[in-house]
Amino acid sequence: MNVKKWLCIACAACLALSLGACGSDENAVYVQSVKTLSGIGAIAPGDRFPGMVVSENITEIQKDNDKVVAETHVKEGDDVVEGQELFTYDMDQLQLTLDKQRLELEQLKATIENYKTQIEDLKKDEARATGTAKLQYTIQIQSMQVDLKEAELNLVAKEKEVAQSETMLENVTVVSPVTGRVTGVNENGYDNYGNPLAYITIQQAGSFRIKGTLGELQRGGIVEGSRMKIVSRTDENVFWFGTVTLVDYESPSQGNDNNIYIGGMEDPMSSSSKYPFYVELESSEGLLLGQHVYLQLDAGEEASAALSISSAFVCFDENGNPYVWAEKNGKLEVRPVITGEYNFMLDTMEILEGLTEEDYIAFPDEELCVEGAPTTRDEPVAEEGGVA
Repeated sequence: MNVKKWLCIACAACLALSLGACGSDENAVYVQSVKTLSGIGAIAPGDRFPGMVVSENITEIQKDNDKVVAETHVKEGDDVVEGQELFTYDMDQLQLTLDKQRLELEQLKATIENYKTQIEDLKKDEARATGTAKLQYTIQIQSMQVDLKEAELNLVAKEKEVAQSETMLENVTVVSPVTGRVTGVNENGYDNYGNPLAYITIQQAGSFRIKGTLGELQRGGIVEGSRMKIVSRTDENVFWFGTVTLVDYESPSQGNDNNIYIGGMEDPMSSSSKYPFYVELESSEGLLLGQHVYLQLDAGEEASAALSISSAFVCFDENGNPYVWAEKNGKLEVRPVITGEYNFMLDTMEILEGLTEEDYIAFPDEELCVEGAPTTRDEPVAEEGGVA
């Protein structure tokens, strides 16, 4: 689904106008509601989103894929403390691996000694030889010296393997490096898409934040800096406040496992892409790691936020001053505005002064947009066989 759906709808209507579409008066310029263009009303202060208390710090525990886990001592949802046992490797398997590595180490040592002896013998033969025979001995010696060097390198690598296995055998039990809650135990080692996963994932306790989920249709309705109210699911009178610090559009998820609630109703588009956003709490007193909550815009947040409209509606005069074509008493006028930040992702511009949500504006058109032109709020209708 197009992430700029609301913007495209507005622009499509404007495009119809630019092709000559008008209302009942062929000279009337079609104007649109700023409230609709800015998306105000898509998310209201009473609309709610599911949320969960998470830790800002995630610790991933990897397991050695060459080792076999004998027993896992924790499961998803368990609270753990630093130093607590997480899982234990199979000691028998570890001992067999170590014994095999030690045997391979001794074989390498023997091979190296054999190479050295052969090289010394070849050097003696080389000293007694002459002509072509001497050259052949030289080539054999050089070839064996290469083999000796390779064996010595393999010996160093094998010694490291033995040392690691000896350390692993001494520490067959893996413990938690942090205090927190186990949020995942992955036996397979991979997710559904074949990506590698940590064996055990722990959300570290202490520093809490709230993770919410934003639906495709609400994209852009919650932005970084929005003030949120966090409400307990078990007691409406218990709540906290915080500020959105991140809306992660780079990590969308699919499915309907975390349904989105708008106005207390389940969002019918909950099976489309959803985006996580995170709220930094003013206070986390009384919250528990993993606790489920509701998230909603704080009362007054929407009213105090700057309007944002498609940048295509904003014009600039010869001095670089921004303006829009706005309706006033049924006529079109040039309305100077003060702009704020430009959102590259959504191609929208903040309007700090000059417009309110009750205003109506027209898409700029060199032929139609003139001072005093009559306006219409009736959307242009395409006629059969062409454009109206």
